[in-house]
Amino acid sequence: MKISTATSVFVNHTLEDTIRYAAEAGYDGIDIWGGRPHIYRRDFSPEELRRLRDRLSEAGLAVPSLMPAFYRYPHSLVSPCEAVRQDSLHYMYECIDNAVALGAGLVLIVPTRSLFGQSHEDAWKRLVDSVFAIGDYASQYDIRLAVEPANREVTDLVNTAADALRVIEAVGIDGLGVALDTGHIHLSDETPQEAVEKAGKRLLQVHVNDNDGKRQQNLILGEGTFDFPGFLSALRASGYDGFLTAELGWTYTLDPFPAVREMAWIMRTALQG
Repeated sequence: MKISTATSVFVNHTLEDTIRYAAEAGYDGIDIWGGRPHIYRRDFSPEELRRLRDRLSEAGLAVPSLMPAFYRYPHSLVSPCEAVRQDSLHYMYECIDNAVALGAGLVLIVPTRSLFGQSHEDAWKRLVDSVFAIGDYASQYDIRLAVEPANREVTDLVNTAADALRVIEAVGIDGLGVALDTGHIHLSDETPQEAVEKAGKRLLQVHVNDNDGKRQQNLILGEGTFDFPGFLSALRASGYDGFLTAELGWTYTLDPFPAVREMAWIMRTALQG
């Protein structure tokens, strides 16, 4: 396994600077956030994307994934307003185009919440239709997609690996996998071992962070109560050999460097143990 960091914790820094900081901290890759000031929609020209890809290569950093900005606002793949859902789909298409331009291997799909008064059945149908459309668009490229289960504050549709597999089965197209997040697992009804076992060979990526088991915090490992050693053992037993991506939260954004360096050390040490 290799280690990466999500660039979202560097929300107050340019992507150019973030590339340098991640390389200096000893990461093997960066997972690029699809929000501003990083890679949002058409903010960067094709030439600018080529320069960023060259910069990544010079820094020796892979791009395991592009992570669309889907938490709460402004996008929704399940909105009963079709204009919103279609705009969100086009945002995902642009994320896929940008991911390909940057050499990313994966684009995440993060289900959002249904609106108050919207039935679960309606939201679920719109989600399945949306994921099918995203998969159809991505089929023109050599890139994979991963559905990420999240905690109940983020989504009421896909909270566990089992839920993600139900989406994949309902969509029925090749190339769909699962991305697990230790923080979300810690707030779910699945144990870490169950989540890994259920994801099985469809597990394409792992996000790493911690919390107190009560709310999403995206803390440094060890600052919460998640059993990371047990989780790592389950990953090894499953044969997972992809990236572990540090995904730290808002509390670190004013001065992200110490936290990002510490997470690199913690994950590297755990992998060597």
